[in-house]
Amino acid sequence: MGFVLDKLWLGLRRIVTIGSLSIGIVITCSNILAKPAQSAEQIRFWYPPVGEFTIYIKDLEQFAKKGKLSKRLEFYLGRLSSEQQNQVRETLATRYKISHVMAAQFAYSPIGEILMRRLGRILQITPQNNGFSALRASLILSAQSDEGLSILNVLQRYPVPIIYLDMPRGLQAYAEISQLLYKKENAIAAIEKQAIAESSLNPTTNKSLDTKPDLRMAGNVPWKKEKFTYLQRDRHVSISAVLYLPQGLTKPAPLIVISHGLASNPDTFHYLSQHLASYGFAVAALEHPQTSSRDFAAFLSGLNKAPQVEEAIQRPLDVKYLLDELEQKVKTDPIWRDRLNPEQVGLIGHSIGGYTVMVLGGAQLNFNQIKQECSTPEPDISSFNVAKILQCRFSSLDISNTNLSDRRIKAVLALNPLGGSTLLGKEGMQKIKIPVAIFASGEDIFTPTVPEQFFPFVWLTSPYKYLVTFPKGTHFSFLERSDRGVLIVPESVVGEKPEFTHPYAKALSIAFFQTHLSQSPKFTSYLTNNYVQAIANPRFPASLITNFSESQLLQSLDILQTDF
Repeated sequence: MGFVLDKLWLGLRRIVTIGSLSIGIVITCSNILAKPAQSAEQIRFWYPPVGEFTIYIKDLEQFAKKGKLSKRLEFYLGRLSSEQQNQVRETLATRYKISHVMAAQFAYSPIGEILMRRLGRILQITPQNNGFSALRASLILSAQSDEGLSILNVLQRYPVPIIYLDMPRGLQAYAEISQLLYKKENAIAAIEKQAIAESSLNPTTNKSLDTKPDLRMAGNVPWKKEKFTYLQRDRHVSISAVLYLPQGLTKPAPLIVISHGLASNPDTFHYLSQHLASYGFAVAALEHPQTSSRDFAAFLSGLNKAPQVEEAIQRPLDVKYLLDELEQKVKTDPIWRDRLNPEQVGLIGHSIGGYTVMVLGGAQLNFNQIKQECSTPEPDISSFNVAKILQCRFSSLDISNTNLSDRRIKAVLALNPLGGSTLLGKEGMQKIKIPVAIFASGEDIFTPTVPEQFFPFVWLTSPYKYLVTFPKGTHFSFLERSDRGVLIVPESVVGEKPEFTHPYAKALSIAFFQTHLSQSPKFTSYLTNNYVQAIANPRFPASLITNFSESQLLQSLDILQTDF
């Protein structure tokens, strides 16, 4: 979701992870900063009680390009390990393949402007003077230059002689990012311990698992792929979908609808759609208007406006109208009658698609939570959590009485979902009464796993809930590359190769929907940590739990219940 934001956030994340000591933090913050060799010559900051410090841009340039530390820069970086120094160098020099048009569209978008203004409060053009305009200009000029967009290039094009770093605000932002990036390790460790405990309660030998069908392999049901178009009457537009229809079944197939994320499309789940169809599920993968790769590409090219907050309503309605149209086809057309069962529906959603399927499954927008989380006036906020920024944009909506759930939905699988922390919150998540499975990736830099997946899971009250955690997973681990993508995402952002990640999605989606959509209890043994460990690959480990309390999670994060 949001390839441009992911790339920029990755740069910020790399910077933040460089140091843990105060000197390391200083360097970290200064790396985020931008300072131009063309105009800016220094980054200056006050670090009480020691005093004032200066970092020279030409020293950073020499280090980034040649790996040489000047005596002045050695004062800051000398205490870091060689590995950490290489991380600093890589962070400064990494080139991001983003055109100046895309950079401008991002910088002038609502979310981009918020991030620029918040960063500008840390990187000031004069003491107490926000560096927003200078930062935005240097970002665009860097992307337009022959050298391309990089942090060093942004620094070299910062249009002021001295960049003033507000250290207290930088440390405040660092503290929040550190919690998102580092405390999750403690939570993952606690969840893995819980998974081991659950395994011991229901021991299953590898031999018994070996006698079961391998759900990672394709099933034996033939299927056909068809294009389908329907009218979304609320948008007044036609929406395209791809149908994967099993052939030769004796009864109508259960239906699974797939909702893609921002800047994505149905192609990214082609592998999973085929797999589900081969086990006798009808699959409908729709392309959401305004948030698909095509529309987002138009936005980044300056030909379309940014996705609006109304998508919080329209995306679930896209699915509702699809189900209505398919239901009408089944009722009126004999050919369709034996194809699928529109009353027995499962959902799969990724990222903002995860939000989409959760509200369709019963979760409710929690406006008390939204106001509480998003009530601080913008000048006083230093957070760089893009997931929260996105969700706070919905605070302008007033749809507290709107029910977006659908009675036809019987089970929901959310992959790296967005929205649980702020849009839905505890009260909103507790409204879900149907079976829910959540995939959480430890290296997800866009929908951080602790607020967006771990807390929503512990808030669920459904008797059938599953949390599958992938410590090495990223936001893109369960997607397939699409020729219609907005940008080519680098391997460092994608993470492990699909041959190690996709088998989990294939096997566990079959087990989940066979159990809770097809009502086939023989598949319940697959929804255990024992099975996950039986198919686990050391290069991409995973664990599955069905029970974990909010108090356990808070304890793992070292947060008092009363303070949360």
